Amino acid sequence: MFKIDDAWNFYKDTKEIKQDSLRREKNRYNKHLYPYWKDIPLETIKSKDILMYKKYLSTQNLSPQSIKLCLSLLRRIINRSIKLEMCSLKLPYFEMPKVDNNRVRFLSQEEAHELLLQLKIKSELWHDITLFALNTGLRASEIFSIRPSAVNISQKTVTVFDTKNSYSRTIPLNDIALAIAHKYLSLNYIYLFSNRKITTVSSIFRNAVKNSKLNLNISDNREKIVFHSLRHTFASWLVQNGIDIFIVGNLLGHRSLQMTMRYAHLAPEQGRNAVNVLTHIIK
Repeated sequence: MFKIDDAWNFYKDTKEIKQDSLRREKNRYNKHLYPYWKDIPLETIKSKDILMYKKYLSTQNLSPQSIKLCLSLLRRIINRSIKLEMCSLKLPYFEMPKVDNNRVRFLSQEEAHELLLQLKIKSELWHDITLFALNTGLRASEIFSIRPSAVNISQKTVTVFDTKNSYSRTIPLNDIALAIAHKYLSLNYIYLFSNRKITTVSSIFRNAVKNSKLNLNISDNREKIVFHSLRHTFASWLVQNGIDIFIVGNLLGHRSLQMTMRYAHLAPEQGRNAVNVLTHIIK
């Protein structure tokens, strides 16, 4: 009988998965998929079984996003076995939970200044990483993966390869980001900011957020400041200062304009200025 463990091993052994993603998926599989599906032959799984699994996950104190991730992983595992003819099964129907995890909050200039001040007291490295993130909009994983060879001082650019959507991109460095890059290039690390690859955001950053009281009395996770909020802050500040939403999307590495449109409300005057152009044409 072909069971979930057979499908999982086949999935992870034959599919190209980044190490960070594989680690997360392995943890998710061991914790939430294997215990439930371990004794069930894969060929017997029906759509109603997926629905019952979804209901089971909802009793495990998991967020809608976590439930969606578990279902998505299960679907990928089963689908790969089907496509590569490891089992004869029609892919069941997966009813995904509706999730709104978009973070809506970004730092004000005063909040950013206070956060950087707290970080400077505790760690020069994390102060510089945070300042670099605010001036580039890069994700934490992208920053941690930068190698010195990816930085072009003369062109004032950095190329990121290990991106979320697997597309590399080159972005310009302003004077602040360039100075930080130049500083760490002189240290001859294997990675830009360290000799060993940083894999997680340090508690130094979280404690600085706490000491800055940025999340005081805030219960909604979408409103809490985390490291990823630096990326939203970068985008929000650009839009507020009149930078075209399309350019902002390119800098962020978004694959669709829809992903960037969450920032459009921050520049209502851009739309007004656009339609006012017509008053000089049509009279």
